[in-house]
Amino acid sequence: MGLREESASGSIPLTVIIPVHDRQQQFEKALQSVAAQPVRPRRVVVVDDGSATPVTIPKEPGERLDITLIRQANKGAAAARNTGLKTAATDWVAFLDSDDVWVSGTLEDRWRTVSVDQARKRDPKVIYGWSWIDRDETGRYLTKRHPCGSDDPGDFAAGCWFSPGSCIMLNGAEAVGRAGYQDETLQRLEDYDWFLALGLQGFRLSVHPDVCAKIEIRRQVDPERLENALRALRCKWSHRLAQARLLNRMNSYFDLEAASANYYKGHRAKAAFLIARSLWTYPRLSLSTTPGWVIERD
Repeated sequence: MGLREESASGSIPLTVIIPVHDRQQQFEKALQSVAAQPVRPRRVVVVDDGSATPVTIPKEPGERLDITLIRQANKGAAAARNTGLKTAATDWVAFLDSDDVWVSGTLEDRWRTVSVDQARKRDPKVIYGWSWIDRDETGRYLTKRHPCGSDDPGDFAAGCWFSPGSCIMLNGAEAVGRAGYQDETLQRLEDYDWFLALGLQGFRLSVHPDVCAKIEIRRQVDPERLENALRALRCKWSHRLAQARLLNRMNSYFDLEAASANYYKGHRAKAAFLIARSLWTYPRLSLSTTPGWVIERD
């Protein structure tokens, strides 16, 4: 079936993958935000990643959407997304984190962008991205972010700035074929790792200005858990990134991530040292190592 074709039920050839762990109420809001879209994806794959109390599908979105619920032992976000990718009913997929919601009425416009662009020139290596609204844990509006696009592997080495957990669409079959599945040994930054691999395979990020999601911002990160992930990523990529500029941008980004985690834990001196080292490793005029965003504040 072609990208622009719809079935008699009005669905589009897209699979939405929602990993969830112990967030029933938030998950219900995320799922409802998909069900409320005027057009529906071909399938929604919900992966319950070992929730203490198994998640359940509410009646209304369960009746409106074609939902596949898979329960598995707790293995982390990468394993949950991989299960979703393996269960997808279509080549093209979108992810939605269980604590985020899609903005009403945006799925149809987003899919139209993908289908028109692919009809003009088929390119399965395009990652389509959109803007989003940052909100705190109470739902309060913080900022609106419009990420910048890129086709430079160095940018993918420098961070994950485009909110792939809820704001992208890509050809999942092509992505897995080129870069494999997400690394299930990583408990942090598994999305960074996967999109770096895709960037090195020639994938590019094409960004569109419409706001598609409301993203919950969590600033508290366990520095020790993050350091373990950074150590594993350095070991994994140090011998694979042949160009010094890619290594420098990666290491600079890692120091910035570690600085943020330490700052919010109250380790201000260590955070300052890591920021200084990040700027020394990859000299720049702003803290961000990536192409970044255009930010709107009300």
